[in-house]
Amino acid sequence: MQKNQAAEERNRSVFFNVTVVVLFVVLMVSFIVYFNQNAPNLRRVTFENLAKSFASSVHNVHWQWQAEGRPEIILLSVFAPRLDDQNSVVETEKRPVFLNELGWPKADGSRLGCEQIWDSILNMPMEIEGFRVLAEYYDGTKLSGKNTDSRCRYRLSTGPYFEYKVFTGEVLAVQD
Repeated sequence: MQKNQAAEERNRSVFFNVTVVVLFVVLMVSFIVYFNQNAPNLRRVTFENLAKSFASSVHNVHWQWQAEGRPEIILLSVFAPRLDDQNSVVETEKRPVFLNELGWPKADGSRLGCEQIWDSILNMPMEIEGFRVLAEYYDGTKLSGKNTDSRCRYRLSTGPYFEYKVFTGEVLAVQD
């Protein structure tokens, strides 16, 4: 009789241990799924911030173009805080920005032209979280028959992208 009781006790103990482990695994998987679904898409958020910064810089270039008398090229100043005094800034460099006849940064009708716009406007490598940002040029005459619809698209290999209309200076919102 004691052997049967001991066997039953072992079975209960094993069943209890298996139940605890299964419950723990189910809870952990539930938490992982919950937090993974509710976590923001960091690449999308980063792209949205880049698109805003890009649009702001493009408009600053356009206003500077108007203020300087509408030249074909402007020197875009880059500022940074002084190391000894965080309340003041100093000019760290000037970058040339080539403009079209309407005062917007221009692309020469190729992927390289779009990459040059990125470089001159954002002054940062074409990389996000270790992933290369790809630049593509779309000719407006092939898209809609209007040259003014030409655009540069900045994207990762998959996921979000934003577009810059070369002739109007419009930055189109991030899309997936």
